Amino acid sequence: MSAQHALTHQVSQVLPERACQLAEALSAWLRGGGTQQPDGAFCGWQEPDGRLSYPYPEITGYILTFFAHETLAAPERKRADAAAAWLADRIDGGDYSCRPDHGDGRVFLFDIGMITHGLLSYGRRAGDQRLLASGRTAARFLLDHLPATGHPHPLASGKRPTGAEPTWSNSGSAHLLKLLQALVSADDAGVTGAAEAAGRLVDAMLAEPCPPAAAPVVTCPGSDLISLHAACYAAEGLWIWDTARHRPEARERAVRITEWVWQQQLAEGGFTTYAHRTRGPASDRTQSDVLAQAIRLAKLLDLRPDGFDAAVSTLAGSLHTGDGKAAVLYWPQVAEPHRNSWGSMFACQALRLCGGKAGLAWHELI
Repeated sequence: MSAQHALTHQVSQVLPERACQLAEALSAWLRGGGTQQPDGAFCGWQEPDGRLSYPYPEITGYILTFFAHETLAAPERKRADAAAAWLADRIDGGDYSCRPDHGDGRVFLFDIGMITHGLLSYGRRAGDQRLLASGRTAARFLLDHLPATGHPHPLASGKRPTGAEPTWSNSGSAHLLKLLQALVSADDAGVTGAAEAAGRLVDAMLAEPCPPAAAPVVTCPGSDLISLHAACYAAEGLWIWDTARHRPEARERAVRITEWVWQQQLAEGGFTTYAHRTRGPASDRTQSDVLAQAIRLAKLLDLRPDGFDAAVSTLAGSLHTGDGKAAVLYWPQVAEPHRNSWGSMFACQALRLCGGKAGLAWHELI
């Protein structure tokens, strides 16, 4: 049941001033290297006991985009420089593997896009030609693995690993619309072919029918389940395309996707991992990165869903706070939730928008 039909508790509205305070606490945790390793790499999360997950190139790309638009004190600038150097060293050495925890050298094109945009964004901010060159190199790798027609495969190999179950990340293409950010950024940086690849990517998506009574996006072919995280990525990419290149048809599809995501809102205000194409949420467990994405998209697209205040209240209640810092708890309902870095970046931007920030430029979106 959606929040539009029934909320299980009285909503306590998060005032703009409080939203701003929480956003700045999230920023402080991120700027302070909450999930950074000594070698500069950022990890995906921090366990309750302080242990970090594996070093994550995609998330290091995200944090570079974040650093590119923050006011940084000298120690924070050093952290950003170290993250950029770690990522550039990998690209310059020809290492495009994206998930060290898999141990198989798997290359996700989505991750390469986030790396590309992070290097180009922070390279421009720092005036660092080496970072800009590494960003262009990553962009050219991405272009080499995007097809001339049709939908791209999410893996550079063009196929999912033998024995792996199909998922949105290893088989779907909807989330790859967020590559539009990296492609526009690469085009602005003078990478030949980036603009044309971006046009092909979005045209393939917009050519698909948009059913009136089901999810307006498919995140994993052949599955009844829709990843709300991936659906939000698709809407974010379409918003980027309209914002950067003035394509109202992309914005219209982004609105359709976002409105459908909001129809999957849980009764207490959050959003879960998956929803059925036509039958609502597939779980009752809140996933905070999706929650932050849904709020951020609603603000960027000038939407005001009925359950918006409940969602913001739920997000505010899904943070680990202390010492002037805050981090998003990925699954806040589990016994020992971890503090999540990408969810914290999404939430920082969402809460700043709720606090009165006028908007985001397409290249600022994380």
